Amino acid sequence: MSKSMIAKPDTGTAGPSRRRRRQADRREESRERILDAAEALFAGAGFEAVSMRQIATESGVDTALIHYYFGTKAGVIDAVLERRADMVNARRTASLDAYAREQAGQMTGPGLVRAYLEPTFSFILDGTPGHRHYGAVIARLNSAPIPAEIGHDASPFDAVTQRFVELLREVRPDCALADLYWFYHMMSGAITLSLAQTGRIDHLSGGLCNSADAATILERMCEVFGQGIEALPASTDRPAP
Repeated sequence: MSKSMIAKPDTGTAGPSRRRRRQADRREESRERILDAAEALFAGAGFEAVSMRQIATESGVDTALIHYYFGTKAGVIDAVLERRADMVNARRTASLDAYAREQAGQMTGPGLVRAYLEPTFSFILDGTPGHRHYGAVIARLNSAPIPAEIGHDASPFDAVTQRFVELLREVRPDCALADLYWFYHMMSGAITLSLAQTGRIDHLSGGLCNSADAATILERMCEVFGQGIEALPASTDRPAP
């Protein structure tokens, strides 16, 4: 009988290995369920109005498990933000880099603004309910003072924001840097209000405008801010040549 046909003894490692994988899968499922519940609650009521007990009830777990995974409520919202931030940032960065590469030396304000905005709206407003909840969480955090528990540490979106401002400087090298940051600030406010989908413009316009119409919002913002970056005045503080 050949050696290949001789049955090898069962070392007992396969069973425990499978059990460990199942346990890891269950832990990941519990963690995702907690984050999904927290994301929806934060989107609807805001960070400060939501309790750990509410998150536990909504996700069907004990509060002790939430503390085990995330420590505090601030730890929960940090995890909520970071979970999708990588995907949003990857899309934005890829879009900006592709535009800069394809239009090297010929970038325009409207083109750059669109390259930044399109991945944001396609991900958050045209995605799953979870993506929409994520957008609402971002909108709430951006439109109110940052809660003390969260702190003022760097945002996961800072790097891609700085990349956008760098490209704005290439498009408008004659503008003061502060003006470009103010431009981003104003555009960020419009993004925040759009993500919040408050319905305010629906009421004011008598139904002419729809705050949930992502495609129209995107086109309007590209038009307004694309023209806006080109209309910024040149800096008067530049030294004479």
